[in-house]
Amino acid sequence: MNLKYLTTLFFISLLMSACNSPIEYCATSETEQALNNLLTEQALQLTSAKKNDYYDGASIFGAIKIKATLAQIRISLENIKKVKQDVEGHKSSCSAQLKITVPPPMLKDVDLVRNTQHQLKIMPYAKQAHIDNGNNVFVQNIDYLVLTPKGLKTTTVEFESTHFAHLLDEIVTAVLLKPTLDLKTSGASAVTMPLKPLITEAEQSEVNVEKTNTVINKDNVNLDIDLVVEKPVELEVKKPPVPPEVTKTLAVEPLAKQVVPSFNCGIATKPTDMTICNTINLARLDNENMQLYKNARAIDPVMTKDIWFTSIKAKYACKTTVDCIANVYKKSIRDYDCVANKDKASCKVLALRP
Repeated sequence: MNLKYLTTLFFISLLMSACNSPIEYCATSETEQALNNLLTEQALQLTSAKKNDYYDGASIFGAIKIKATLAQIRISLENIKKVKQDVEGHKSSCSAQLKITVPPPMLKDVDLVRNTQHQLKIMPYAKQAHIDNGNNVFVQNIDYLVLTPKGLKTTTVEFESTHFAHLLDEIVTAVLLKPTLDLKTSGASAVTMPLKPLITEAEQSEVNVEKTNTVINKDNVNLDIDLVVEKPVELEVKKPPVPPEVTKTLAVEPLAKQVVPSFNCGIATKPTDMTICNTINLARLDNENMQLYKNARAIDPVMTKDIWFTSIKAKYACKTTVDCIANVYKKSIRDYDCVANKDKASCKVLALRP
């Protein structure tokens, strides 16, 4: 009888210990939510920091817009395992597969924007960060700690990897930039088509008219008939409107001589970009800058990204001042060239980091 009683107590104790097992802390909904909050907060900080990298960054990267975009991305844990626990069970070491699911339309917009800005599509980018992906899902095996201090109801998660935070940042950045780029189709071309001469009604009425009173018919008989002969009118090609702030700092180049920069002037909205579109020298510098950017990115993508962010911030700070924009381009061209040609004696690439 006593043996049966002891056996019953033993099984009860096992059940009670199972209820407090660390695997419960690793896999609870509170733990998953805490990890979700941690990642989204890290991504929020990374994306918010880009306010100064763009001309109107404060309105593009507002906290509300960032949070609303992150809310559309699902973060979950799968294949959760207990690795280790402390003696009192208040600290659990766990491993799991972190899974991020992005809506397919959002992913399509992200790749469209990144392609426009000459960046890797998001899946190759994730692959570089050792994050596996397929379709619209990104996964990676992770280790994390779950802290459940005695007497506290809240669960704290410690997670050291920042790869997923940077991935979320890149996704959100592209989504928020899309409206500013006004990308209407995935095949938007950077070629500016020449404009056809337009004739308004007012100009049509000004067509010169000459009258002749004599016409010789086939029988060489003079006929007194008034005929109207229209002279061709030479019309100037209509030029696209230039914002007032641009006209104050530059003379618009003739359309026939215009050089097309690396981006699509047809969808340019920022004064700085419109200034580049309407200035031959700046358009040429932009093309040279883009080519050297691609060369440098193939050698050192991290250093190239640092230079790119610094130059973008400086360029848009120039607003419509031509000399200022030109100087920014010239500096970034030198920096990209140094990255692509590290053996040059005159280059100190390590000093280029901001």
